[in-house]
Amino acid sequence: MHVVRIVFALLLIFNWTTAQAEEMPELATLLALFSANSTEDGNVRLNWTLDQQSPAVVKFRIYRGYEELGNFPVLAEIPFHAENGTADYLYQDTSAIPGVTYYYKLAAQGQINESIFPVVISAGVPLGEKSSGQESTAPAVVLPGDSLRLYVRKSGHVKIERMSPDKKVLIDSELAAGVYEINSGKSTQTLKVTVAPSYEFSLTWPIK
Repeated sequence: MHVVRIVFALLLIFNWTTAQAEEMPELATLLALFSANSTEDGNVRLNWTLDQQSPAVVKFRIYRGYEELGNFPVLAEIPFHAENGTADYLYQDTSAIPGVTYYYKLAAQGQINESIFPVVISAGVPLGEKSSGQESTAPAVVLPGDSLRLYVRKSGHVKIERMSPDKKVLIDSELAAGVYEINSGKSTQTLKVTVAPSYEFSLTWPIK
């Protein structure tokens, strides 16, 4: 008898949730434009334009990652504009680090669900003159700045060694794409960066 009651209760819950899903307004929107560009003040400006907006949309969510097919944490949430017809949106990514390429995705957010647009765009703030001769497309780059930061473009095995004034291995492991801050002190030092299978580069840090 208890089993019958449990099954009946589960059927009621299933039917109720199915009805709720069927009654849920669509988040469908028509995305006319989604772009990302670096600005003169060192940010990445994201623009998107919608030909139509669903009244079910509450806000938009921007995701940012370091690889096109990698992990995309939430960067920001933008309120919905209650407009008829075409709607324009703008977001300034002020946390972008010069020399790093970022990948962005956009999603329309409802009360309890979301719809991610099937497009990924990329942009980055130029590194400038302080590149210490490193290749712009190198799999791993040491970034200029007050702290020692390593930018890994693609997941893989990375090793970074301090060659002088003493010898010490700072990193020797599999790293996901991203930016890593390394505690190595403030003194002038020579570093060697090795990325499997065959990339190797030496430089002096701090980068001047």
